[in-house]
Amino acid sequence: MARPLLIADPENATIEASHSDSATYQAFLDEADKSISFQRTTNILIMDNASWHKRKTTHWHNWQPMYLPPYSPDLNPIERIWLTMKARWFNNHVCKNEEKLLERLDQAILDVIDNPEKTQQTTAIGTLF
Repeated sequence: MARPLLIADPENATIEASHSDSATYQAFLDEADKSISFQRTTNILIMDNASWHKRKTTHWHNWQPMYLPPYSPDLNPIERIWLTMKARWFNNHVCKNEEKLLERLDQAILDVIDNPEKTQQTTAIGTLF
């Protein structure tokens, strides 16, 4: 398996991998645990119900997994990020080859990372309390 690329700072982590499966997800959790400076002993990680998120042998480190209800894209912040990313970076854009597509994807992901206020606005669901 190719080692996934993890972009991390003390508060955030993003993974870029050729595919998603239990091993890739565990590699992400392991690398994030090394890279993120946790301020609390328990940190909530909210996920969808992908099968690789639910492997019984997953080592969660300092994360407490919480799952979104099934079929709830409106509650999944990543769905909003993908929607805006596709509209901004891929609408009416044709890549000549796979390399150009991956370069464009890298630019789009870095745009999300480099603009945290914009990303936070995109993913905000509203005040729950």
